[in-house]
This record gives sequence, C-alpha cells and structure tokens, in this order.
Amino acid sequence: MSKSILALKDCIEKKKNVICLKRKKVILKEKSFFLTSFKIPLFSFDLLSFLKAQILYPKIYFELPLKDLKIGAFGTALRLDTVPSLISSDSSPRFYGGIDFFKRKEKTWGEIPSCSYFLPLIEIEAKKGSFVLTMHQVDDEKIDQKITQIIFELPPLKEPLKTPTKKAFFPPYDSWKKNLEKTLLSIQKKEFDKVVLARSCSFQFEKRLSPLGICKKLQGKSPTSTLFAFQFSPEIAFIGASPEILYERDLNKIKTAAIAGTRKRGKTENEDQKLQEELLKNDKELREFQIVKEEIEKHLTKLCTDFSMPSQNQIIQTKTVQHLFCPFKGNLKEGVQDIDLLKALHPTPALGGYPREKALSHIQQVETFDRGWYGAPIGWISKEHANQIVAIRSALIQSNHLTLFSGTGIVIGSDPEREWQELEDKISQFFLWRT
Repeated sequence: MSKSILALKDCIEKKKNVICLKRKKVILKEKSFFLTSFKIPLFSFDLLSFLKAQILYPKIYFELPLKDLKIGAFGTALRLDTVPSLISSDSSPRFYGGIDFFKRKEKTWGEIPSCSYFLPLIEIEAKKGSFVLTMHQVDDEKIDQKITQIIFELPPLKEPLKTPTKKAFFPPYDSWKKNLEKTLLSIQKKEFDKVVLARSCSFQFEKRLSPLGICKKLQGKSPTSTLFAFQFSPEIAFIGASPEILYERDLNKIKTAAIAGTRKRGKTENEDQKLQEELLKNDKELREFQIVKEEIEKHLTKLCTDFSMPSQNQIIQTKTVQHLFCPFKGNLKEGVQDIDLLKALHPTPALGGYPREKALSHIQQVETFDRGWYGAPIGWISKEHANQIVAIRSALIQSNHLTLFSGTGIVIGSDPEREWQELEDKISQFFLWRT
C-alpha cells in the first residue's frame, strides 16, 4: 500500500485533516436537500487503480489532459432521473450523468439508465498535481457505514487485452450500404440535407473485461480528447475518449465547438499535413461542416447576449483521426439553465443531421440498434460550472462483450466504401489487442 493511500486511510478512519464545510440547502427544480461535505487534501496516487478497487457503484471517471484535470467518483449520495436544474444555492456539488440519444426500442443497454445524474458519495479531484477527496452527506443520512466500505488495497491495472474470439457489425456492410443509398435518394429529393448513419461493432472475448483497465490503456493516447467512464456494476460500463464537447459553462459564459469531416492521421508529418490540406479543401466535407456551424450559431443566438467564432476553419486531431473544427464562445442570457442548452444543442448536425427533426426521424427508421448513451451528452453539472461532452469514440462493455459505436455524416457525394472505412478509423483507438 502506497504512502498516500495509507495517509488517506488514516485520515478517513481517524478523521484526521478532515475539513467539514458549512451545511447548506441546495434547491433543485426536482427536489431540495441539505448538503454537508467533508474534504481531505491528499498526496497523489493512481486514481484509476483506486477507483477499480472500490465496491460501491456507480464508478465515474473523467480525464481532461488539456486542463490537467482528473476526476474519480463512486457511490451514490443522491440520484436524479432528470437533468438537474439548480434554482437556489450559493454553490452546489457536481452531478455526473448522461441521457439517451433516442428513446430505446430494445433492452440492449441493460443496467445503464436512459437518464440519470448522480451526486457521488466520494469524489476525488486531481488538478495540476493537487488531490482533494470530498465526501458528500445528504440531509441527515449517516455515511460512516458506507465509508467503511472504501477499499485501500489497489489492484494492478495493466491487464493484457486478448484478441477477441468473435466480431459482428450491426448492421453488416450490405445492409448499411442499402441504408446509405436510401438516405442519398432522400437527400436528392430535398427531404433533408444531411443524415448521420451510425454502426455498432461487437467483439466477444474469452474473459470478462475490465472497463477501467481499458481506460488505463487509453490514457495518454489523445491529448485533445476527454477520457471517460461510467461503470454501473462489475459487468456493465460505458467508456470512451471523445474529442468533442457539447458545451462548457463557467457561470454564464459558454464555450462550444463545431466538429465534422474526417481524415485519418498520416504516418509521417508530411503525410499528416497533406491530409489536413485535403480536408480543408474538400467540398463534401466543407458542406457537412458548414451545416454544423450554422446550426450551432442559430441556437446560440437565441440563448446568448453575444457570442463569437473565428473566421477560418481549424483542425483538431486525435491519435487516429483529424477533423474540421470551429470553436464558439458567448455569454448566456439570464435564466438559461443547462437543460435549455442540452435541448438546443443536442444533437448537433454532426451526430444527427439537418434539418434536425427530419434527419432524426429518418435515422430511427433505418437504424437497427439502440444508440443509448452513444453520441449523447454526458458529463457534469453544478451551479457554477458544467462540462458536457458528446459521447463519441465510445464503447459499451457488458461482461466479456465490447460494443464500439461510430457514425458518419451522409451528404451528396458520400461514397459507401469510404464512409464504411471512416467508421472503422473512428473506433481504431480501441483495438488495443493489436498493440
């Protein structure tokens, strides 16, 4: 057991160096409660290993490399079945959660709720090398018994990921190609301008997978992506490394971005640059990207007193692919809540299509699997801050099954084989058994 974990164990068991914050009333649209929080400053340790050791669920993990921020949380102090709307409080804790992309048709997502936001029992934030653990107590609930369930023996996380024994696409290529051709006919008839067609790819392994072990392998792969995990039981988890934010809110200031168009990364710096130039000049990709930019601009003008965007398109890169990118920022009007932002911005044309309602209706007709939390908003919300990412480059883990999701924008000029390859490129970061 490391010195930092020993020190944490000592602090919790003997109540040493514990800072008790003032009890406060938090008023949500959904309910009101009194919150008492206890904070413990810590030395650094492996947050993913600590999280894996715990037996309280859900387990939640976020890592934002560009902000040098890691968050690990587990257990439940309070759970909401809706997006939290904070009405009154000097400050509020973070609620972590997500919502479905569509209403589900099947039961393929198992224990993962269609909408849920959690106030965790234990929350650890590691920012720029500084670690702080916070314990949340709601109303007069006694948390001493739950705290005794914290595990301090850390398991190893460097587990080999063996080659899968089975692989299956939903839908398979022939069916997906027919859906694409049907979609292109509808676009030619001016029924809509763009539709995002998704695909799931399921792998079966001999043994049960370790969701946080896979996250460990994804660490450091892409400095522009947010690594995330929601583990609801020993067997069920949703994880990913998304390059796309839906929005970030700091009080009344909001940031978001348009992302669309894809090229793989080059094997050399020169090849990488050529692929960027091709992406920045490709008519099909630029049309798709312009739709996303205009839709975000339309919705933000209704919610902001002012906002701005750069005049030229940019590029954002992950380890395996690169995209067209345009950041936005603005000041929200008084009274705008996070639920208003979610309704306005989700799904962007990058994940649904344009016009939104017609494109979404078409997707529901042709797609044969549930998107669940794939492509939907996930993240955290508090009174002061919110960080909502788009859950792409993501995977559903169910025991020894790994289901990867990816989507591609269909517009005039889309080629089935090229789009299918793009779907494969977007999930390639998960092919960890090849490394």
